Amino acid sequence: MIEAITIEAFAELSSNDREAYILDRVQLEDFWLIGHVRYPFEEKPFFFIDQLINPYTGVSLEAKIFNDFIRPLSIYCRKKATDKPYEDGTLVAAKLHLTESNNEIKKGNILNTTLEEVYPIEDSDEIFDLIGMNKEEVGIIALAKPSLYKDRESRFINAANIIKTKIKDDIKHLDSILNENQKQLSYMERQEERLDKTKQNLYSLQQKLEELGFVFDKQSEEKLEESEESFLDTPETPSELLKGIQSQLSVRGYHYEEKTIRQILLALTTDQMIILSGPSGTGKTTIVKQLASIVNAYYEIIPVQPSWTDKQDLLGFYNPIRKLYVPSPFLDCLIEAKENKDQLYFICLDEVNLAQIEYYLADLLSVRELEQGKLRLYSDFEYKQNINEIKWFIQRMSKEKVSSIEEALKKIQMDSIAHYEMVTRFENIKRYKPLLDIPQNVRIIGTMNVDGAVQALSPKVIDRSFVIPINRQDKEIVDSVSKIGKYDISAEYFTTNITETPRISNQLREAIDEIQQELKKWNIEYNERFEKHILLYYVASKNLGLSTKQQVDDITLMKLLPRLHEMIEDEQLITTLLQVIERHGKDELLSKRKLEKMKLRFKQTGLFSYWS
Repeated sequence: MIEAITIEAFAELSSNDREAYILDRVQLEDFWLIGHVRYPFEEKPFFFIDQLINPYTGVSLEAKIFNDFIRPLSIYCRKKATDKPYEDGTLVAAKLHLTESNNEIKKGNILNTTLEEVYPIEDSDEIFDLIGMNKEEVGIIALAKPSLYKDRESRFINAANIIKTKIKDDIKHLDSILNENQKQLSYMERQEERLDKTKQNLYSLQQKLEELGFVFDKQSEEKLEESEESFLDTPETPSELLKGIQSQLSVRGYHYEEKTIRQILLALTTDQMIILSGPSGTGKTTIVKQLASIVNAYYEIIPVQPSWTDKQDLLGFYNPIRKLYVPSPFLDCLIEAKENKDQLYFICLDEVNLAQIEYYLADLLSVRELEQGKLRLYSDFEYKQNINEIKWFIQRMSKEKVSSIEEALKKIQMDSIAHYEMVTRFENIKRYKPLLDIPQNVRIIGTMNVDGAVQALSPKVIDRSFVIPINRQDKEIVDSVSKIGKYDISAEYFTTNITETPRISNQLREAIDEIQQELKKWNIEYNERFEKHILLYYVASKNLGLSTKQQVDDITLMKLLPRLHEMIEDEQLITTLLQVIERHGKDELLSKRKLEKMKLRFKQTGLFSYWS
């Protein structure tokens, strides 16, 4: 397409150059256009044809013809003052002529025709009957090229035969493709059946080899997974569910300790963010995928990028030029979860600490703390402006009164870029509204590789999360199962209600208070949010039958110790803290073992840190 020129420059062109310019800019093969008759004045010796459509492409003529004139094109046609050959709005085809007068051209009146060269479209029904389609289904609404007809009475017949022959050839070609696809589908179904049998044999063989002492990499992401899993009977109690999940993980070839699964399940019921921290290769991402499969939850793994600097990297952004919201996988998962409230959703931010968490996750962490809190995606003004522009487009294109925008866009019989853009914009803002609430059936999980160079999480993130260490897992004896399956569990099952629970037990309260007193020596303070998390965890753990000592151990490991990241000189502080935790915990404390590793690292570096 040649570049647009000014309307004054167009007026100075020769007749042939004008024709060539118009044909190229409008992408016409010949001077024929489709449009609607419009009478601007009663009893005037002319009418206009507007809402023009290119009959060779089926596209509405909204191209910018000149670079300094943007009025929509129309065709001027003279008639007798008292005659009204066509009703207002009649769809017609018109043979075009270019205006010769330079003054008229500069006003924008560049196209005209004669009444004898205007034809109503209804006499083209024969072409649609021949090809077996409706007018609404045909992109090219008319093929009135002079080369395709000999006289005016048969101007559509040859075009119809051409189209009919082409369609027959296309159908024959599509039939051959369909037959080939059906053969390939049958072959793939047979291969899938063989693969299912191979998987089962592989699992059985692997179990036997393990009994003989062979060791496999259980956390490999390349493991075969069962494509179809039947539903199992839902366990009656949380403790039975815990054992069932561990057994299902084992039969799949993934071995996790019961305490690790327990901590994850209880943290899920608090509806707070979960951070799975540990060395690379310990199965942090794998446990998310496999747990989602077993409890019939949907999961989305989103790798965090080092370049993330604000919430747009996580939630997407509004494009003011296209006037569309550009979403992210994270945002689409939130919206899908909102539309499926009974389904549990896991959103896993893989390697959450590759970027500064507060930069891209701060808004989300804050909103989750608010009752009926909402995420701001873009401004309300931008949303209202979009709606108003769509309504204006509908009013311009449709004369009928409609009750809704969606209904109006469906009724407008157009096949143009402008129409497509309006439909796209409406569907976009209908899905991505300015404010979004975080659905209650979403659980956000972050994985974090801990190595010698890792940065400690900030108090803000720790304060709003449960940090669960994932180390190398010992293989435990579990109940054997022969069937790989999943539990049909709703999102509500993983929700803890604390409205009727006034406070935690006195024994747990005393233990937590004493440990907190010791941690205040590191200038660590705790707020009401911490108290709420402890209460949520306490209620969930009681349902699972945990003892007070186990509750103290879990809370210390996941909520209290992650705040420790200090250069200290007095080793007695560490010794006293260890003594307090031992006094309130049980044998083989997880929190005690963690403190001992921290103490060993302290002697090497002088840094007493949970993250070392």
